[in-house]
Amino acid sequence: MKDSASTLQYALKHKITKYLVEEEVIMNWGVLKKCILMLALGCGIHLSWLAWDIFVIMQPQYWNFVNIDLVHSQLRMNSMFLLGLAVLIYPCYKFQGNKKVESFLPYLAIGLFVSSLCRDAFIVGIVSPVSMIAYVCLLTVGLVLFNRRLVYSMLVPASIFLGSCGYLSFVGELPYSPLFNIKDKFFFNGFWLISMLYFILPILAVCMMLFEILLSQWRHREKLIQRLSQIDPLTNLFNRRSINQCLDRLKHTSKNEYALVLLDLDHFKKINDFYGHHKGDETLVKVSNVLSEQLRESDIVGRFGGEEFILVLTHSTLEKAQQVAERCRQAIQQIDVLSDEGEKIIVTASFGVAISKPDLRPQQLLSQADKALYYAKACGRNLVKSYNSSLESHLKMDHIRAV
Repeated sequence: MKDSASTLQYALKHKITKYLVEEEVIMNWGVLKKCILMLALGCGIHLSWLAWDIFVIMQPQYWNFVNIDLVHSQLRMNSMFLLGLAVLIYPCYKFQGNKKVESFLPYLAIGLFVSSLCRDAFIVGIVSPVSMIAYVCLLTVGLVLFNRRLVYSMLVPASIFLGSCGYLSFVGELPYSPLFNIKDKFFFNGFWLISMLYFILPILAVCMMLFEILLSQWRHREKLIQRLSQIDPLTNLFNRRSINQCLDRLKHTSKNEYALVLLDLDHFKKINDFYGHHKGDETLVKVSNVLSEQLRESDIVGRFGGEEFILVLTHSTLEKAQQVAERCRQAIQQIDVLSDEGEKIIVTASFGVAISKPDLRPQQLLSQADKALYYAKACGRNLVKSYNSSLESHLKMDHIRAV
């Protein structure tokens, strides 16, 4: 039998729900919190630039390969961009949840970040490996994190700027890669290659790591959402969709007999009408707990709709299925549900049992269990009835009498 199966399913649902709303999932962060992440990334990039600037300034042997005046200017510019990006982190943190601020601050924060990168791309070369990798990586991460309107409002002007600089460099109106001396042999040297690699690695590593985290969380969340879509939110049992999928799998894979048991709570509408829907919900939850406790690990219990439940008993004979159904019927009779005034609410259920056959499709078997359930109700309720050929005859006779 399942040991506290319903409790486990409840714990699973609680875990899934918590995961879907908790802030640790980056894609669930608010827009300003995402801006903080990108601003921190921008600060890291400019810190690496500052380290490179200081290193070159302190190593005169490399001055032949660079425009040393521009390196000094770059040191000041990177410091200013770093300060600006760092300062913007505070209002992004302070005004999280403020709709008015969220309408413009992300454009300012991401705009400054993109502007700083565009300038860096120009001074190292528009089509340099650094610029191309930074463009692709940050565009990919941006599209995952932010809405398209924000991303494209930054992407379009940045692309126009970079494209214009590239064209003007091509026609000789602007120097290409003004930071480096790229004439003759100076362009093809170890210092330039190592510098390119130095600029590339932090951007590539951080973006790849961030993208991997986002992708992993997305995949995990999709699996959890899929799992949650299979669970009835009230009883934490499998829902009708899950049961139908289970029946389809049994149709294609099961070589052994299995049984379907449909059960319907007797006069459940009266519980809702006389005692309130909250007592009806309490009854459904307690019934689901009882059913879960009566079954084996290999069996499946689900809420088929309203006050109707279904049991899928694998590797079962008709006799065994009848015994399980009877055990469940008696257990439901013992459920203790009290009204708000302390009055005991009587809870009973009627059961219909059907056993699989090689020539029967699952939906046909489900129809047979439903007929057996109907017969159990017609015979006075709180009974277990199994489908057979004689039951079909009884149902036809009852129909003729009714007509």
